[in-house]
This record gives sequence, structure tokens and C-alpha cells, in this order.
Amino acid sequence: MTTTAPHEAWTSSLALKILAGSAVLGLLYLGRGVLVPITLAAMLGFVLAPLVKKIRGLGLGQAAAAMLALIVAGLAAAGVAMAILVQLGTMSDSMPRYEAHVQAKIATLRELTLGRLAEAQGRAGRLIGNLAPAADPDHGADAPQADGGPSGLLLRFVSSIWAPLGTAGVVLLVLVFVLLEQDSLRDRLIRLTGGPDVRAATNAFNDAGQRLSRYFASQFSVNLGVGLVIGLLLAAIGVPQAAVWATLAGLLRFIPYVGFPAAAVCAGAFAAAVVPGWELMGATLMVYLVVEVVVAHVVEPQLYGHTTGLSPFSVVVAAIFWGALWGPVGLLLSTPLTLCLVVAGRHVPALAFLDILFGDTPALTLSQRFYQRCISGDSVEILADARAFLKRKSLAAYCDKIVMPAFELAAVDLEQGLISDEQRLMGQQVIARTFSELAHEPRRARGPRVAVLDAPNLGMALRQGRLQVEGQWQGRLDVPAGSVTLCISMAGDQAQLTTELLVRVMRAEHLDARHVTIAELADPPDEARPETVGSVFVVGTAMDQAASTDKQLLNEVLAALPPVEVVLMLLAMQGQGPVDPINADLPHRTAYSFEEALALIRTERR
Repeated sequence: MTTTAPHEAWTSSLALKILAGSAVLGLLYLGRGVLVPITLAAMLGFVLAPLVKKIRGLGLGQAAAAMLALIVAGLAAAGVAMAILVQLGTMSDSMPRYEAHVQAKIATLRELTLGRLAEAQGRAGRLIGNLAPAADPDHGADAPQADGGPSGLLLRFVSSIWAPLGTAGVVLLVLVFVLLEQDSLRDRLIRLTGGPDVRAATNAFNDAGQRLSRYFASQFSVNLGVGLVIGLLLAAIGVPQAAVWATLAGLLRFIPYVGFPAAAVCAGAFAAAVVPGWELMGATLMVYLVVEVVVAHVVEPQLYGHTTGLSPFSVVVAAIFWGALWGPVGLLLSTPLTLCLVVAGRHVPALAFLDILFGDTPALTLSQRFYQRCISGDSVEILADARAFLKRKSLAAYCDKIVMPAFELAAVDLEQGLISDEQRLMGQQVIARTFSELAHEPRRARGPRVAVLDAPNLGMALRQGRLQVEGQWQGRLDVPAGSVTLCISMAGDQAQLTTELLVRVMRAEHLDARHVTIAELADPPDEARPETVGSVFVVGTAMDQAASTDKQLLNEVLAALPPVEVVLMLLAMQGQGPVDPINADLPHRTAYSFEEALALIRTERR
């Protein structure tokens, strides 16, 4: 009962979430006729909100500031529209001069496409005997024509513009009330969504408002710059009415993915009609292509990366989803709507999955990524993450913040029997390969698979990999006195792994560190010279693994050494408390991390 009840509760919760999500999607689709203009007006309200706020700073009230902002925005839009209409009038006057060019190019295109297809079809027909029946020459010759009278034309014109005018009127009406009741609407939404927790709801709304305002301001600035650059370049290459195509490019670029290519096609078609050849059309399309590549891969990543908080994947998915749901308006509003969902996911625990799916924050921590890549056998990504981390911080910080927490995750799963033998071996091979790469060991000497299979544990496998390169003594024996840092590992897999990592951390700082196990202290080599040891690091082990004989041997060796700096390094894993194996009468200090151990030895060497 105790095992099935949580599963049943989770299944029931998942079913409720699926039903709720389906209901929301149905509401969004069926109510798009009402929701689209309201959402569009709300987004325009976010665009005009900074302007209203600045006008209110002059001492005007909310109503006066809102109306003045609408008037300013309307005058600006009307000015741009008038300038474009003038350019379009000039263009319409010039169109008869381009008619011959257009007809010639259409004939050329028809010859290259339809003509070739007709020729191929004729040849195929002759090959198969032309079995198709002859077409009726009189069929469709005299189709009835629709009423072309003035009343019919007027009716069709009014019917074609009635729906857009109605939507625009609703948007304008809602926008007016959004700006007039801006403070009241915000308070009502805070009370509705936050309940008694006003602080959390306020943080969520402030976050959404700031991100949307920055996004709209950034997008407007980028698109304005794109329009100006394209206008100047088109005028330089000789495209008439360049201002029209520049404005069209800036406006259509608000529609993700399809708007700017549509503007490029329109400008290219017009350039093809202006001159007899195709050179101007090619130059026009090249201008659009170069500008878009520079803006999309240089300007926007630097600007939008700190503004939206959306991943590139979410932007693509949002464009597809909202475009399919609400059509062109949904495509236009896809990014700001998804941004609102991500902000909601960051502040509402029940919607946290939205932030995970569409936000730009990493879904896994670096230690979780390390653990996941280890059991997946993916050393390439681990090395990429490690090299990126080591460009900013030290190997000691990498071991403290990423490697050791990942080992703790692995230890917990291993204790519960959740890791198979294959995954364990794969992870050990990945770790051995990773640290061999970071240590720049020669490829012919690495052999991580053999080392892992032969060694009793991962720590000794890493040590064997070093011994294959550095030799039995892990370096030269004729070294100056006090230059060797002796790292002694007590019995146990954890102590030996930590000691080996400590040696690599110190060698990354150009210290002559050498790993010796507690068992090897019982039979030291004849070539060993105690005077070369300058400091000793003893890596403690878990309490239940600290044998009394090992403690006695360790203290005898430390007492026989010349006066050196002794540091005990204690790292607890799996909730096990390490024990101090060094006698109290032997002076020593304690380090609880790799960075702290490095700091102690640096202090000693000064």
C-alpha cells in the first residue's frame, strides 16, 4: 500500500494536469476571436507603458498621460504612413515604365520553367503513345464573369476591410482602457493571482513587465537599425523608393522567421522589374541576406541573450505553436507570450516546468551534468564543460564544486542499487579519460579501460594512469630537499580517490605532489629520501574504515619524518563522518576542500 499510493497519486495528478492543459488549449483556440485583440492590446500597452510613465513624471495624471501617449504614437504612425504613401504614389506612377521589363522576365521564367515542363511532357507523351483523351477546346472558354458594377466592387471592398477594421477598433478600444486603468488593472491582477502573498505576485509582475519592456525596446531598436541600414544600402545600389522597402523590412521583421524573408522577396521582385537584367535583383537579395546574417548572429545574441531569458529552441517552438493557434497575430506575439509563460514558471511552483522547457537557465547543475554524462559514457561533453570552467577558475574549484558533488550523487544511487555494473564501469572509464585529458597525458600511455579494469577502485585507476607516464616513483628522486608534497591516503575507496584528485590539483599548480597509500608506508623503498618531503597531506577516511593499525603506522611515519607541515584533509560523503587519524601531540592543520588545501600549502611556501 505504501508503494502504490504515491504512484497512484502521481498518476492522478498527471491526468489532472493533462486535462487542465487540454482545456486551456481548447479555450485559447475557440476563444481566439476575443483573446487575440485583447492580447494584442495588452502587448501594445506594455510597449507604451514606459512612455506613459515618462509623461506622468512631468506632473500629468494617468488619463492625460495615457491620451498624450496615444496621440504621440498615432502621430508617429501617421507620419510614417504618409511618407510611405507618397513613396507608393511615386512608385505607381513609375510602374508603366517597368511593364516591358516585367513582361520580358516573365517570358524568360516561363520559358525556363513551364516551357521546359511542356517540352518534357510532350516527349513523354510521344513515348507512351499519348494515351490521355483530348481536351474539349470549348470547355471553360466563356466562364461567367462576376458582377463588375460599382456597387459590387464597393461591396467586395467593404467586406474585405471590415474584419481588419473591426479588429483594429477593438484593439484600440481595449488599449485605451488598458492605459487609462493601468494601475488599477495591475492591482487587480496582483490580488487575483497572488492572493494574500502580495510580494510574490508583485515580483512576478515586475519581472514580466521589465522583461517585456526591454524585449520590445530592444526589438524596436534592432528593427529600426535594420530598416535604416537596408534603406541606405538599397539607395546606394540604385533601387528606387528604397524607403518603402526599408520600412517594410523593419515592420515585417517583427514577425519571426517569415516576415523578413517576405520583405526580401518583395524588394527583390521590384528590383527585377526596374532594370532589364538580373544584377540589381541579385544585389538586393544579397543586401538582405548579409544584413540578416550579421544581425541574427552578432547583434541579437548579444542583445536578446540578456533580455528575454528564452532559449533558441523555445523561440522556434513558440513561433510554430502560436502561429498554428492564432495565425499571423500569434506568430507576431509568439515571443512575448512565451516570455510571460517563462516568467510565470519562475514564480509559480506549479508552472515550473515552463521555465525548465523554455527558459535559458540550465536544466541541470554542472555537477548533475557531470554525473549524467558519466553514467552515459559521454566524456566529450564533460571535457567541454571542464575546459570552459577551467578558463575561469582553478582545477581545485572544479573538483570542489563539480566533481565531488557528482561523486556524492553517484554514491547515493550506488548504495541504493540504482547503478548497474555496466554504468559504474562506464563512469569510471569516462572519469579516467577526462582527467587524463586534463593532465595532457600522452594518448599512447593513457589506456583508461585497462587501468580501470585492473585497479581495485577509481582512485587507484587514476593513479595507475599517472604511473604509466611518470614512472614508479611519480617523478625524479634527485629533487631538492623539502620540494615534495607527500599525499597519504588512508584505507578506503573514498580516501584514495580524494588523494589522487588532490595530487592532480597540486600538480596543476606546479607542485611536486605524490600519492602514497597507507599500505605502502609499511614497506618504503630503499631509494626514498625523507629530507625531500616538505609537507604531508593526510586524507582521512570514514570512521568505520579507520583501522587502528593504519593509524599507528601513520603516526610512526609522521614522527620519523623531519619537521614538516602536516595537513589533514577531511571530506565527508554519504553522511559518513571522517575521523582524525593523527595523534593530538603531532601538530597539524585541517582542510575541508581542495581550495582550502591549496591555500594552506601556498601559505606555507611563502
